Amino acid sequence: MSGADRSLESLWLKRSREFRKEVTPYFGYMAQSGFPLFVSLIVLSSAFGYIKLIRDLPSDFPITLVGTIALFLILSWSPLRSWLTMPDLVFHMPREAEMKSYLRRAFRRSAMMTSLLGLVVLLLYWPIYRQGDGEAGFGILLLFAAVIRAANLLGAWQERKLAWSSVRLLLRLLRWAANALALAVLLTSEPWQAALFLLLLIALFAVLYRLPDKHTFPWERLIEEESRTRRSYYLFFGLFIDVPTLPSRTASRAYLAWILRYIPNRHRLTYVYLYAGSLVRTEIGGIVLRLVVLFALILYWFAEDGWLSGWGAAAAYIVLLQLVAVQLGGLRHAHRYSVWRHVYPLPDAERASSLLIVDRWAMAAVALLTWLPAAIMLLLQGLVIPAVFALLAAYAQILFVRPGRLRRKLVEDAEEE
Repeated sequence: MSGADRSLESLWLKRSREFRKEVTPYFGYMAQSGFPLFVSLIVLSSAFGYIKLIRDLPSDFPITLVGTIALFLILSWSPLRSWLTMPDLVFHMPREAEMKSYLRRAFRRSAMMTSLLGLVVLLLYWPIYRQGDGEAGFGILLLFAAVIRAANLLGAWQERKLAWSSVRLLLRLLRWAANALALAVLLTSEPWQAALFLLLLIALFAVLYRLPDKHTFPWERLIEEESRTRRSYYLFFGLFIDVPTLPSRTASRAYLAWILRYIPNRHRLTYVYLYAGSLVRTEIGGIVLRLVVLFALILYWFAEDGWLSGWGAAAAYIVLLQLVAVQLGGLRHAHRYSVWRHVYPLPDAERASSLLIVDRWAMAAVALLTWLPAAIMLLLQGLVIPAVFALLAAYAQILFVRPGRLRRKLVEDAEEE
């Protein structure tokens, strides 16, 4: 390895260490929040359910479908931490020909991390697969999974180099579809047939990736991915503590934007519209939507199990709602430093009350949507009191406790300014 290669590789390692040093304190705050304990409860509950499942697997259990979905999700995922930022376009683009050595560590990290996760998923799936009609042994499944993982890592790199985003999206969708087909064939056919099918798919994609125009090194794509990954970390840590504000991204979200049309065009409601628009179109809204879906599923499973006569689901509901509340609390920073507040005649006195209105309605909607799946299961089991108590407790907090906390946060923010 030349001196230039070593310097670039050491730069990657240095940036990796700096990022770990940057985020390590936030893991401490996360631990203090009780979130690891909650995750532990979910893991233990899932482990008991898994052991019960493999001991008494139903005869109509969709073994192939479950295996295809579980392996597809982890084998198709091809992250790449480049640590690249916008200044690198100026300082390192002249060394573009040497950047392969810079990314060598990134590829190694991605391959090791995703391969380890794939092995864990395969080990969990193996006791289920053995009870079906599949003909492949564990070694064969492991070999196929390794080949599919390597092919996806290389394929994702070729997609990053594509010049046109529409072509990139098309080839990514085709790659995902090919992964699902290859896994379905592997789990239902003889190994030699699955091997032949996989080789044909690899040859087909080798040809497809040669056709479109490509960049030699996808600087902008890697910088965008790195920025998105960092933003995801801080959005997660933002559930537990205030974090540095990164440049936000907006999305139209037409499926939610219709809500804005129902806000009257009145001067005193200007900030209501602005905060509602920020919630609908920024990453805060996106992560809240994902949390609602995830938490609704978790609560459904808790309720279906009837844990602690329904009170386990009720307690989990209250805890999960606090995580959404912390994320929604970040909405108070929207328009905080906007220069337009001082240019246009906005009703600044209404800013706090407008935020409380938007927050109250958003929390009320979240509370209802996450409660419904669990409530249906609890009511079907005759566990009415835990279901009703959970909803009443949530709305009592939203209406009487949360506004005071949010006002105190706004006062603290104003004092910092």
